[in-house]
Amino acid sequence: MSAEQPGHLHVVAWIFIAIADPFGKTAYASPLSMLLAVADAYNHAIPTAKEVEHGIRDLSSAGLISVDGLSFRLTTRGQVLWTEISGKPSMRQRFERARRALRDTGCVAHASGWSLDQHVWEDALGAYSSQYALELKRRRNQS
Repeated sequence: MSAEQPGHLHVVAWIFIAIADPFGKTAYASPLSMLLAVADAYNHAIPTAKEVEHGIRDLSSAGLISVDGLSFRLTTRGQVLWTEISGKPSMRQRFERARRALRDTGCVAHASGWSLDQHVWEDALGAYSSQYALELKRRRNQS
């Protein structure tokens, strides 16, 4: 995807938010499982391995996140941006604000760099899915 394509901006904003806004009360098996959970909460969909890879490459190239294996953190620059974005109360408003703020992020999805093996993504998805099922059960039992 090129930086001009709408899909690029959607993926970059989606992955940025998934890293920036982790759920505090639920422990997931890995940072990648957490990323999938937050992405699902914001967009009601789970990013594919290629979408995660695309977003991570673009965001790290832009200096907004740092990557250590499967661990992702906002850089100081990314934290400043998130502080601006997170001032909006709803998830939808945050997502739209992130899309606007990240519109000039270059696309390096096809360049060499950080990569995500499909099997690693599948393991993270499996861990997220099982944790999600447990969380739903816990919430239902509380009501």
